[in-house]
Amino acid sequence: TEVPVSVVTDQQTLRPRTEKADSLIAWSNVSPTGQRAVFEARGDVLTAPAEYGAVMNLTRSSGVADRYPQWSPDGKSIAYWSDRSGEYELTIRPVDGTGAEKTITKLGAGFRYAPYWSPDSRSIAFADQAMRVRIVDVASGAVSDVDQSPQWLRQGPLLGWRFSWSAVSRWLAYSRPHTATGNNAVFLYDTTNRTRRQVTSAYLNDQQPVFDPDGKYLYYLSDRAFEPVYGN
Repeated sequence: TEVPVSVVTDQQTLRPRTEKADSLIAWSNVSPTGQRAVFEARGDVLTAPAEYGAVMNLTRSSGVADRYPQWSPDGKSIAYWSDRSGEYELTIRPVDGTGAEKTITKLGAGFRYAPYWSPDSRSIAFADQAMRVRIVDVASGAVSDVDQSPQWLRQGPLLGWRFSWSAVSRWLAYSRPHTATGNNAVFLYDTTNRTRRQVTSAYLNDQQPVFDPDGKYLYYLSDRAFEPVYGN
């Protein structure tokens, strides 16, 4: 026989309240000028000044998780993943908090990791839970598939999967496991010709490629010395 149970409560834990977020920061990024920084905390996106100014909660999205905010290179927008629709979609909002947020993808089910803006603020690269590297055109929302890891990656490596754009926003550099050796190799993707090129042998473990500010050299971590490859 079913026993009816009634719990009488004033639902105090569900009432709106103020919470400190300083110990709950999960992600951060600095503005191009260095005068402010953006943080993810308790599912909201906040910006704070380096010295003077107010802390701003840009999203105030109770019941919605906003993740991995990144400041655009032109200083105008912040991109982040929001599950307001029920799934994580790439979302953009003006940095000053004015206007409404704009959802630019319709990817559906799945989890995505930190977005990486191109220097011209027109494209965003990211990785997803299927170990794919993808690029979004900010204006149109079109998503291009760049690559996919042939080796299964856990949460840690996926969270730490980083991308570097060349100065003119043409080349995207990243590393991933190589099919034959299992070591990481460095790859370059040409967004103009939509072609991918492996630029290290994967004989050694090559990781975390980064373009120099002029886009002429690519530096990466390896067991051997840094070496230049072609750039912008």
